[in-house]
Amino acid sequence: MDYKYTGIILNKKNVGETDRIYTIYTLEAGKIRILGKGVRKPNAKLAGSLEPITLAEIFVAKSKGMGKITGAIPLENFSKIKSDFDALEKVYDAFVIFSKIIADQEKDKEVYEIFLSFLFGLEKISGEENKAKMEVSTLGFFFKLLFQMGYGLEVNNCVHCGKKLEPDNNLFSASRGGILCRDCQSFENKRIKISPESIKLIRIFLKNKIGSLTKLQVSQKDLNNLKVVVQESFNWI
Repeated sequence: MDYKYTGIILNKKNVGETDRIYTIYTLEAGKIRILGKGVRKPNAKLAGSLEPITLAEIFVAKSKGMGKITGAIPLENFSKIKSDFDALEKVYDAFVIFSKIIADQEKDKEVYEIFLSFLFGLEKISGEENKAKMEVSTLGFFFKLLFQMGYGLEVNNCVHCGKKLEPDNNLFSASRGGILCRDCQSFENKRIKISPESIKLIRIFLKNKIGSLTKLQVSQKDLNNLKVVVQESFNWI
């Protein structure tokens, strides 16, 4: 049978003498792996349309197994990202985490749209030599991804007692999925300090579109704090 997918090329892996296996996150089927037969041959036409960080329409012939790519039409090459080292670094970091935590063949339109918004948002600001904006966009993507996957962090009330959080002296617990107030910190051994500004930023991330997050002015201290929160959350997952 023949299938058509619209998807984001995440990575590629050489197999055999001339083939590659591509990992693609698609609108229609979630994360899939497909064989590109002969794409490493000198005269192969498909390879240029299947580079990582490319949005493409992909045509697949499949009877059993992973299927074989028969054609591809690039829809967006994200050329500004690919020519900006800082943007590339952010995207590849995001791709690595995304590939690890997203299960194969689980369709999720909202995750797909969040992912695409992240890439288009980063494409818009690439080349501006503003690493802070890129970091804010990437962190916003991660927090939105966690929320959509069912791991949204509780940042309004204490995850132990349920009381509304006071501004100061709160700690984050990845295993409990949110913030512990000053009175409940002893109930969790593995916890990290989280600033009042970081808590406010997570709330803003979850309520706003990724493209609008670049307007935020965020200190490096709070960016670093949020990075630790994100990393602890993904490590727990």
